[in-house]
Amino acid sequence: MRYALLIYHDEQKNMQLTDEENQALMNAHWQLFEEMKQAEVIQPGGPALEPTNTAVSVRVRDGKMLTIDGPFAETKEQLGGLYIVKCDSIEEAVHWAAKIPEAQHGTVEVRPIIDFD
Repeated sequence: MRYALLIYHDEQKNMQLTDEENQALMNAHWQLFEEMKQAEVIQPGGPALEPTNTAVSVRVRDGKMLTIDGPFAETKEQLGGLYIVKCDSIEEAVHWAAKIPEAQHGTVEVRPIIDFD
């Protein structure tokens, strides 16, 4: 089964990282990506996302479109990106989620993906 590992973190804190801290974070992600690749669990389609101030939320109510700058709801943590993995169980997906650097200070949600085949 495929799982989305949704990475939530405090965007404001991440923007305060030094160049060295940011590089260390990115290196940790590349190292994890390579580990997932070796284990043959990584799947295509797991992008990093631009900050929430670049987002637009769209709602249609009574046939009228309403757009709002930013994310849908105010939260302490924002969705920053995701990995797509193929694992034999949710426990295996949780194992990989725990290795994501943001799990140390944010949250990684593990969500099964519905395949409409």
